[in-house]
Amino acid sequence: MAATGDLPILVIGLDPVGQAIVHRLHALRVPVRVALTPSDRLRHGAMLDALGVETLDVGEVWHNDLGQLELARHGAVVLAGDDDAENVDACLVARRCCGEVPIAVRVSDQTLVRFLRMTVPHVDAYSMGSTTAPVAAELAMQILAKRAPNRPDRPLPKRARSADLSRASQLLLALLGACMLLVPVVAVGYQRVLQVPLSRAFVLAWRNLLASGLEDPLLGHVSPFVHAAPLLLSVAGRVILACLTGLVVDWLITRRFAPLLASMPVRLRDHVVVFGAGNVGARVAELLHKRKIAVAVVESSGHLRNVQRLRSRGIPVVVGDATVDETLDLANAWRAGLCLALTNSDAVNLHVGLQLADKKIGVPVVVRLLSPELSGLVAEQSSMTPVSPVAETASHVCRTVAHMRSDRLKHRDQAVLLAEPVRNTGRYAGAEFEPAPIGSEPAPGESPEPGRPAGGETDAETRT
Repeated sequence: MAATGDLPILVIGLDPVGQAIVHRLHALRVPVRVALTPSDRLRHGAMLDALGVETLDVGEVWHNDLGQLELARHGAVVLAGDDDAENVDACLVARRCCGEVPIAVRVSDQTLVRFLRMTVPHVDAYSMGSTTAPVAAELAMQILAKRAPNRPDRPLPKRARSADLSRASQLLLALLGACMLLVPVVAVGYQRVLQVPLSRAFVLAWRNLLASGLEDPLLGHVSPFVHAAPLLLSVAGRVILACLTGLVVDWLITRRFAPLLASMPVRLRDHVVVFGAGNVGARVAELLHKRKIAVAVVESSGHLRNVQRLRSRGIPVVVGDATVDETLDLANAWRAGLCLALTNSDAVNLHVGLQLADKKIGVPVVVRLLSPELSGLVAEQSSMTPVSPVAETASHVCRTVAHMRSDRLKHRDQAVLLAEPVRNTGRYAGAEFEPAPIGSEPAPGESPEPGRPAGGETDAETRT
């Protein structure tokens, strides 16, 4: 049990984010306590006992018991549950019980985040979206910077080659090309029948295409070809005019209404395709858009509130199933410079990454994976780059509360922690938390640097 002067960190909420925070704080040799409800003790009590983490028993309605946890004797309080309303309520109760203890509260709604920051002192609000999005955006910028700007075109699937134009535009272009082929054919016929130079024959053919009738000296020619060709070219000229008008109108409508239509293809190349318009995906798309990077978003639900926000900022959004090839065609993913699979489903993200890799297109893919085991396997066995919101959020919270606790220790002039024996750090701690060699423990009177393991290694962003 940690001494009172050690000011341990109190963690409440053992969702995957809360578990990762406990493991990382324990690996950083920061004293930590966990408040456990009866149901939490059944699920996670054995794991916490194996780590040697101190636990405190609370009721199922745990925010009513915060006054009994002696919050003033803690360096910081971390609320890590996934219920915004419950976390905000607990934050306000904790602040009423103790006006000075720092609180890190998990809140995904930005309106609630602004409210807490403006009205409640010593509060840091975080979410998986706010902590993971900057990391994913920076990772995307690094990958794009490493790629050659003028690389040759990649081979595309047959289906993707037709995604650049709508079917109406393809039909109009085909009809336009067929009509234009009549000009050289008729010109060669004029040369042979009228015995005129080829240049003169082309002039006559173009005159027939743009207007009806031949020049007067040739009107009396008795050849049926001379009488039929002008009529054919005249009709072709009207068809060409109609095709050109249709192409222009199609282009204008596409430019004007494409952001509002779910099925319009994205006409970008070497862009970034973000799969998922949730809290993480929408934030990443907006960050890249602010950095002048061409971005397209794929979302399965057109009613998601982030979809309209992204479209209002000029970011095209394709509504469709990310696991279907036709949706990838619409997003022009085969010609993208980078794809970010950031949906809320590990299975969908992995499917998208494997699908692009299976086509051998050569598009780099970053996948969002919550499972630490699956993330490690993907990093070892594939060319995809995994990013874990759980690990990134835990890393951010640990750095934040370590800084909060350090300030609180200085303010209260508490004794600095002594080195603790090497312990099992658990699967969420990350590869950088290996047992430190003998003699590398911090000496008495020397505190580990916040955000840095006791062994002296950098607290890298762990993608577990």
